[in-house]
Amino acid sequence: MALPTPEPGLVVNYGFVWAGDGRPTPPDTGKDRPCLIVDVLDSAGPPGRTERQVTYLPISHTSPRTDERAHLIPPRVAEHLGLTAERSYLYTSYACEDDWPMDLSKIPGTDRFDYGFVPPAFFAAVVRDFAEELRRRPGLPHPRS
Repeated sequence: MALPTPEPGLVVNYGFVWAGDGRPTPPDTGKDRPCLIVDVLDSAGPPGRTERQVTYLPISHTSPRTDERAHLIPPRVAEHLGLTAERSYLYTSYACEDDWPMDLSKIPGTDRFDYGFVPPAFFAAVVRDFAEELRRRPGLPHPRS
């Protein structure tokens, strides 16, 4: 299957590297996990090429610590995306920027790279919290390189 077009609201399988306050320096590679695309920025690259940067927010089964911010993904949204029945959290206190389509991988057992889109109202709530986190912590998101 071809790569999807990166768009805000799309959940993809991405090798997310956790980094930030209280976390050790990340390794070169991350763990493949569902991640929400919250921003896509195109810029001029080498002559005749456009480079695309994508900002990802991770999804995890691990409950957030007291100093972390995350949205519990509603069961209907998790089911729509094809996530496991286990509770999932979409973190807004961690983010990563990377070149598209670096570190994307197929969803295990499928030929797809994406899970689909989150509903607009849920996406809007996540973006509001992420924007607040960006104001509070100017060094977020961390670059993947």
